[in-house]
Amino acid sequence: MFCVILHLHCKMNDIKPEYSAIYHQELQDLLHQRANVTLWTVAILLPLFSVLDYVAVRHYFGKFLVWRLSAALFCLFVLLLNTRDKDKQYPFIFGTTAYFVSALTISPMIVQTGGFSSFYYVGLILILVIFAAIFPLTMPQTATLGGVLFGIYAGPIFIFNPLTISAFHDFLVNSFFLITFIIIIAVQSNAERKARINEFNLRMRERAIGKKLSFYAGKLEDDVKKRTNELKEFESRYRDLYENIIDDVILVDLENKVLLANPRFYKNLHLSETDQDIDFLNLVHPADISLVQPQLLYKLRRGENVTGCQFRLIGPNNSIFNVECNATGIRKEGILVGFQMLIRDISTRLKLDNELLQSLNTVQETRTATILGLAKLSEYRDMHTGKHLERIREYSQVIARELATRDEYKEYINEQYIEDLYHSSILHDIGKVSIPDEILLKLAKFTPAENEAIKQHTTYGGNILKAVDDHTVEQSFLAMAKTIAYFHHEKWDGTGYPYGLREEEIPLAARIVALADVYDALTTVRKYRSACPHEEAMKIIAQEKGRHFAPDIVDAFMVRNLAFDQIRQGYATEEDAAPSFSKSDCYKPRKITSDAYSPDFPISQQ
Repeated sequence: MFCVILHLHCKMNDIKPEYSAIYHQELQDLLHQRANVTLWTVAILLPLFSVLDYVAVRHYFGKFLVWRLSAALFCLFVLLLNTRDKDKQYPFIFGTTAYFVSALTISPMIVQTGGFSSFYYVGLILILVIFAAIFPLTMPQTATLGGVLFGIYAGPIFIFNPLTISAFHDFLVNSFFLITFIIIIAVQSNAERKARINEFNLRMRERAIGKKLSFYAGKLEDDVKKRTNELKEFESRYRDLYENIIDDVILVDLENKVLLANPRFYKNLHLSETDQDIDFLNLVHPADISLVQPQLLYKLRRGENVTGCQFRLIGPNNSIFNVECNATGIRKEGILVGFQMLIRDISTRLKLDNELLQSLNTVQETRTATILGLAKLSEYRDMHTGKHLERIREYSQVIARELATRDEYKEYINEQYIEDLYHSSILHDIGKVSIPDEILLKLAKFTPAENEAIKQHTTYGGNILKAVDDHTVEQSFLAMAKTIAYFHHEKWDGTGYPYGLREEEIPLAARIVALADVYDALTTVRKYRSACPHEEAMKIIAQEKGRHFAPDIVDAFMVRNLAFDQIRQGYATEEDAAPSFSKSDCYKPRKITSDAYSPDFPISQQ
């Protein structure tokens, strides 16, 4: 019964079903621990309060002491049972035992010391407060236990003590305080329960986020750690250089002669400090003079300040320094007489920047390769699809870039959209990992049941990517990949699957990939047929305009069809060059399907 109440309690307080078992276990552990504390507290306090008996009702001291010690010993016995309950199955029962034992011990004391007017009823309030403070209870549990406590108080005194008007008045006063405490403790228990649940949900959310991060790290974890350490090393090295380097400071007159410089300038360029005839332009790398004059010297002569001008200096021993220069004019009585330049050697910084860029590019390439590897989980089950995924993403990108030039898509298709489409399109058939091999690799005609099973790959794929996307903290390309997986077999006229969407109900990305997928299936070799020539595939796709494919997608394909042909040839395999069928039977005038595994392709089995 307690487990049922706990289940409802979890459901009512927004604990996800997958976490309810964890919450139950944690609560059982807490109850077990608090039951021990409660039993120890009662076992200690009951005998201790015999001091009050000795002071207030000395003639009952011996009798009350026996009751108190008996109750304390019983609590210690229950404590032993709770300690041996290794599976922690009964902590709530053991804990409430202390509650009832202490209440039933105080109750006869109340009867003995005057019943209605006995001040010993305060002991019941103390029991309620101690128990609720230690034991994790819900509001209904606290209210129920409080009601039972009130019954333990009221029942015996009405049975064993004479009822008078004065006694009833005392009963009402005592009951008011007792009920008030029950209400306060119940509200407090509810607040503490909510706090426990909020803390639990926060921990579960933190753990879920950790799992998400672990999920995305995967096999790249070691590489990411390595790259992170390298980045930290580069950052630390750059910070040290930035904070400790001393800039070269020089004064140059209007004739470009160096009038004055700090010692580091002479040291870096291996010049003599006694040399008074140094031309600044002679120190600039010959290839950069055409840059320095307009970007630095001319601007200074016009009275402008210059910041961040980068060029190269060359010393007498042909050592080259990449430098960054900040400069300003020097005026005397309002007349420009020269320039002050602060020159910083940025050779190390440029090297570090290049290394950082290479590192980031490596991480990006690794990420892209991982996505492609994930997509190939389904492709590798059929060794005759060649470079299908690589071609699909290139075809999809070509169509998207063509659509982006049109007014109706200029605001919608940007570079981020195209990049997301490039990565997500290769995951369109990821759901085929869930299709059994005996169906997926079958060369004979599918049965109706097998055909329906094949169709399920769209739903499987969408669900897989949806599950992954739900684990992402921010928006990612997986949201687009999910819609493509779900809807790339929908048709413009509403005859596709799995939902029979029509026209613009089908997401744009899915409409693009649908055409790219069919084109690739038509123009590549399969075990059971040869490949269509590019021109024949164009005719087939044109016939399906407004039926299988969106008109604007077909139009974009026609405009960029040569790019499709170039991509097809660029990714051609030896099998494409030598088809397994000598007879050109790539197409028969019936409905087409983009299912590359259909043995009668492109004849639909649907």
